[in-house]
Amino acid sequence: MLSKIVGRLIKVFKELVNFVGGIHKATIESSTTSLEAECIELEVALLYMVLGSIVGILPMPTTLALELIPYLKNELKLLESRSVRGADVISDLMASLGGEW
Repeated sequence: MLSKIVGRLIKVFKELVNFVGGIHKATIESSTTSLEAECIELEVALLYMVLGSIVGILPMPTTLALELIPYLKNELKLLESRSVRGADVISDLMASLGGEW
């Protein structure tokens, strides 16, 4: 009789430990997702600051912009790929209209 009670208490304790562990894991995943989103937002803000003069936003000092460019490698690659794809989209559109331009 006593062994059944102890066995049930051990099962309840194990389930409680698993429950707390699951909450801990969910909290870590949630905070990681929030940090990744914040990092993306900060990269976009940095991109606006460095390349803002192209679109008419008041530019930052050139020396500071040059110091920050190495941190924008991924963003610049993305901009380049979008510009290449943008040219392809227009050529695809013209090709779909037919005829030779």
